[in-house]
Amino acid sequence: MATTVIEKQNTLLETDKPLTREQKDLFAYFGVNAKIVPPLRILNPQNVFIGDYTAIREGCHWNAFRDLSFLRDYISPEFISAFSADDYMYNAHITVERECQIGRFSFMSCTNEIRLERNVLLSERVFVGDNNHGFSHPDIPIMQQPNKRGIPVQIGRGTWIGVGAAILAGVRLGQNTVVGANSVVHGGSYPAHAVIAPPAAVVTFQRHPDVE
Repeated sequence: MATTVIEKQNTLLETDKPLTREQKDLFAYFGVNAKIVPPLRILNPQNVFIGDYTAIREGCHWNAFRDLSFLRDYISPEFISAFSADDYMYNAHITVERECQIGRFSFMSCTNEIRLERNVLLSERVFVGDNNHGFSHPDIPIMQQPNKRGIPVQIGRGTWIGVGAAILAGVRLGQNTVVGANSVVHGGSYPAHAVIAPPAAVVTFQRHPDVE
């Protein structure tokens, strides 16, 4: 029986305990010697592939969206025709290939496809999303509007993503890429062995220039 609204049309795996064999069987594939350290929250694990020897640390929050049509029930009656139930339907797939290391508090939002190739390293607090909230209607709260249709994200094998980075829709990273801390990587293809980083910090002014 569904305990939350989202569970009426989706499978929600949320626990603060180690995964049981039955819970691992919910996934599209749960690899040999793979592990997810609790607590964790994964929406629709049947659409999530976890490769062999992959380790995912505490606090992961991954959404492989399938059916968010319940959000339409909250729209004011005068705007209900703006979106159909089909606008809230998705066929998302998250694939994490073998021997990946995912740091604490990773967040993934998927309405199409996110793929991490083998030996990818994600540091703590990394966001990966192939989509974003829709905001096309001026009068409907954004949280009630459908998510955008995702543009696939692919992170090439051997890549290292730094702390707090965000990998956005349509990004395709070549193999052995380095993404620096707090980088925001926008859609497009990036070559293998690239180093991607935000501008370095600079001194804007000194508060007390006469004090050493």
